[in-house]
Amino acid sequence: MRSSILPTACWPMFSALFISMLLIAPLAQADEASHRASAERFLKLANADEMTAPVYQQVARMLTAQFSQMGGSMQYESILRKYQQRARAELDKTLAWDAMRDELIDLYLPLFSEQEFEQLAAFYQSDVGRKLMTHLPELTRESMAISSGRVEEKVGPQIQALIEEMGAEIEEQQADLR
Repeated sequence: MRSSILPTACWPMFSALFISMLLIAPLAQADEASHRASAERFLKLANADEMTAPVYQQVARMLTAQFSQMGGSMQYESILRKYQQRARAELDKTLAWDAMRDELIDLYLPLFSEQEFEQLAAFYQSDVGRKLMTHLPELTRESMAISSGRVEEKVGPQIQALIEEMGAEIEEQQADLR
């Protein structure tokens, strides 16, 4: 007598299910690979590979400022360049497109279907999409300047007043405890 986990009548259904899973798994992997490829294409068109450029520029400026403060002059400029190159190499390990690509793709994948990535890519390849990408850094910079200016002018003093009020209330509570 044969011992079996599944009754004999279930074997054909189990076999069909198992074969279906074997056939569907590669299709699902192909769909995922295609989805990832669409996400990467979109991110490249959206210049995601250039998003860390301001960090590189900031580090270069910081090194230049430190160089000047340390008494560095043009005759020692080769030292500055050497350390800027070393800093860039360190940044590349963490911030270069190849280092960040998979994490960025994983960030976008749950938000957009493959079809939506293709639509976004089509937009970024259109004349208006290219125009947006040309002007987006400037628009972002100016938008941040407007926001910062408003905070500095209007919100900053109000926040400072709240901080002072909070400090006075804390002092009052501490005085009551004494």
